[in-house]
This record gives sequence, structure tokens and C-alpha cells, in this order.
Amino acid sequence: MHISTGAKSMMRYLIALLLIALLASPVWAQEVSLTTAVRSAVDKRPFVKAAEAQAASAEAAAGEALADYLPQLTLQETYLRSNEPGSSLFMSLNQEQLELSSTADPYNYPPVRSDFETRLQLDQRLFDMRLAYAISQARSGAAAARAGAAWSREEAAFSAFGAYLGVQRSQAVHAWAESSLEEAGELLRLAELRQRNGIGLKSDTLRARVYESEVKRRYLRATNDLTLARRRLALAMGEQGGEIDIKAPLTAELFECETPGKGQRADLQALSLQSRAARQQLSSARAGWLPNLGVSASYSGHDPDQPSFEADSWMLSGRLSWTLFDGMRRERSQQRAAAEFRAADQVLQEASREAELALQEALLRAEEAQLQYTTAQRAVAEAEESHHLLAGRYAAGLSDLSDLLGVQSALDRARADLVDAEAALVQARGNIHFQGGGFVALLLPGEVKEK
Repeated sequence: MHISTGAKSMMRYLIALLLIALLASPVWAQEVSLTTAVRSAVDKRPFVKAAEAQAASAEAAAGEALADYLPQLTLQETYLRSNEPGSSLFMSLNQEQLELSSTADPYNYPPVRSDFETRLQLDQRLFDMRLAYAISQARSGAAAARAGAAWSREEAAFSAFGAYLGVQRSQAVHAWAESSLEEAGELLRLAELRQRNGIGLKSDTLRARVYESEVKRRYLRATNDLTLARRRLALAMGEQGGEIDIKAPLTAELFECETPGKGQRADLQALSLQSRAARQQLSSARAGWLPNLGVSASYSGHDPDQPSFEADSWMLSGRLSWTLFDGMRRERSQQRAAAEFRAADQVLQEASREAELALQEALLRAEEAQLQYTTAQRAVAEAEESHHLLAGRYAAGLSDLSDLLGVQSALDRARADLVDAEAALVQARGNIHFQGGGFVALLLPGEVKEK
């Protein structure tokens, strides 16, 4: 069976298109909404879980510090065996088995004795200002860790938002590249038709083919970019792998509600609480000059053969401890705590100024992005109209291919600029709420974790 040259060319063309469709078309992926993506990010991202674990550790440390001010109850069992005169005498006294002797020999040369001492002791601190400030410091540290965990959730949510927007932008670029591929194919068809009719040049056909090849490469690159964007979204959501697609594109209207103030930023709250903890550490160091007061009570039993309360006794005691000299340790501790407090306070001031600047920059960038988006829309409309007019002139033989290719390139650039401008506008408006500290509260209302 004889197949004409034209049919062979057409068959090769169809096979090439089929291979492009199979290899370059985006793979189906699970679709999620922005709310689902953000919720998954704040629940699954490893660095968020790490921050929450650190907050739980700080909470436990605060409880541990408080435990030092609560009563301490201890049960102790001691076994002693000796023929030492003093120990033997006291063992017999504690066991209520002392026998008086008219000579000193039983006391100087006692027999070997054994003693099981069972003691239940209660200790209670009554006054220790250093420990009281340490408890307050631990509580402030726990609150700072909770605020740090809240900020990590803000960062995870904003990262998921950026990845979601990245998929949206890649989809738009892919659609634009696909449209450009169709237009390039139509342009090549017209050039070949004009050449067959004797009104077009072969050089025009070759230029159209070169342009189509360039558009195909752009389409393949856009397809790969879309695949990578979907994988980045999966990573930003805390998934181990795979590709995740978006359900619906985002618009700038999502972020038109009132902008939160910078005082709501959890990272600034964490730094403020760290500064408070440093100040309490300084107060604790100063309290080292004060005395400590505590009481103890014990109930004990003694027996030569086994643990028991056969011979029992009790004791109450109070203690006042005042360190008069400790080798200048308190002075050095106070100097260290004062320096750490100054450092924490300066870090807070620096971060507050940077946060204020970041919020002002976000507002300005949002205004700039709005203007860029409006300009890009107008540029695309004008480029499409120019392309439509020139395409008609070229089809009628009134214009050169070079002019049409120039207009087509301008249209491609305008569409690319529009995609970037739209994504930049949504990103800029979302950044306002992130810099204000209310990003999670905006996207997940009623689900902000208070840990």
C-alpha cells in the first residue's frame, strides 16, 4: 500500500503531538482548597510540631519549678550494722533497748548491732524569693514558647498560601503556553498555506516553524513547572510526597477585610515574654541576698531485725538559712542576668521596628501590585486587539510575517506579565495579614489554637 509524502508528514506530526500530550501533560493530582491546605500545614509541618513540642517542654518546666515550692514527702529505709561504741549506743537508744551498766565496758566494747531505720519525712519551703521569681520566669518562658509555636503556625500557613499561589500561577502560565502553542500552530498553517498559494515566502514558513518550536519548549517548561509547584504544595502541607492541585484560584478580594495591628504578631509576643522572663531572672538573682526559711517533720521507726515502726519517734524542725558569702557568685550571677535582660530588651526593640517596617512595606507593595495588575490587564487587552487586527491583515496578504511575529511576541509578554501581576497582587495582600500577625485567624476563623 502506497502512502503519499503528505500523509507521512501528517502522520509524523500527529505522533509528535501524541507524545507531547503523553509526556508533557500534567498528571492528575488531588485537589484541595486553600483552607484545607492551610489547615494541613499548621497540623502536619514538622517544624510546627517541633515548636509545639518545645512549648509542651516549657510548660512542663514551669510545673517543675512550681513543684519546688510544694511539700516534699520522702520515705527512706536505712540499714546499719556496726560495733562502733557511739553508733551502737544510739542504735540501742532508738530501738528502746538500752540497758544500763555499772561499768563502762558494755559501752566501750559493745557487741555488733543491726538497725533498720524507716523514716517518713516532710519538707516545706516557707520563704524563698529566689525560687518564687524562678517560678515566674518559668511561666513566662512557657508563655513565650506558646507564642513561638503560634508564630510557627503563622509561618506554615503563609508558606502553604505561597505554595498554593505558586500552583495557581503555574496553572495560568501553563494555560497561556498551551494557548500560545495553538496560536503558533495556526500561524504555521497560514504560512504554509500562503506558500502553497504562491503568495508567501519559504523563509516565512521556516520562521513560523522556529517560532512553533520555541513555543513547544515553553510549553514543556511550563508543564514541568506546574508539576514542581504541585509537589511544593504537598511539601508545604506537611505531606511526605506526591502532587497536590488546587480547587479554585485565589483572588485579591480574599484579603479585603481590616488589617490587623502589629501588636497581634505572635513572634513579638514571644520576644516580649522572653524579655519579661529575663527581667524575672534578674530579680531572682537579686533575691539571692535574702534568707530562706523552711520547716521539716519526720516520723521514724527502728528495729534490729526488720523494717518496722516497733520503736517509733517523731521530730519537728525549722531552719533559717542566710548565705553571707559565696565567693562572689551572687554578684556575678546578678551581672549576667542584667546583661541578658538588656540583650532581650534590645532584641525586642529591634524586632518591633523591623515588624513595623515590614507592615508598612507590605501596604506599599500591595498598592504597587494593584497598579501593576491594572496596567497589565490594559496591556493584554491592547495586545490582543493589535494581534487580531494584524492577523487579519496577514491573512489578507497586507502584512509581513515578521510584523505578526512581533505582535505575537508582545502578546506573549503581556500575558506573562498579567499572570505575574495577578499572583503578585494576591501575594502582596496576603502578606499584609501575615506581617500583621492575623493570617491564620483570617483563613481559619475559630480554629486558632491556644496552646
